Amino acid sequence: MRTDHPARRAHADPRPHRALDGFSLVETVVALAILAIVLTLAFSGRSLIDNRRLAGAARDLGTEVRWVEQRARAERRCWRTLFAAAAETYVIQYLAGGAWTATGGCGGGTWTDYAGAPRTFPSGVDLVSTTFGGNVMTVSPFGNPNAGTIVLRSPGGEQRRVTVNVGGRVTITP
Repeated sequence: MRTDHPARRAHADPRPHRALDGFSLVETVVALAILAIVLTLAFSGRSLIDNRRLAGAARDLGTEVRWVEQRARAERRCWRTLFAAAAETYVIQYLAGGAWTATGGCGGGTWTDYAGAPRTFPSGVDLVSTTFGGNVMTVSPFGNPNAGTIVLRSPGGEQRRVTVNVGGRVTITP
């Protein structure tokens, strides 16, 4: 049987050069759907990473606040944390040679940095503001801090508030 018979050629594809016609509508829609899924995963993954980084920074800060309270109570001396929003850092200090009084608070000594360099927040985590007077959280020798809130923000605008009450309780809220 020969394939060039005219009766057999009549049933063959009338468009033998289909590859030159381009993509069909179905192929284009499928390609766009796959592209949309990949882009959605890429962008949502980035915001998920930023939110996890923000939550971790807030949790770490809350842990450090509690640690400062416990250290002040254990050593019976004043401690403080200075927040620098412009530099995205905070410094933990203790009062060397001073005393705490009910009327004057902590004073009479030298504030000394604990463990050297200022602590920085992770990349992309912004220290927006604090409600502590002078951006300083002071803890008495009894472990009681002055009350206030620290606001942190991710690049996507998500926020976490680290709130410290006068009893020393630390809460983290979105």
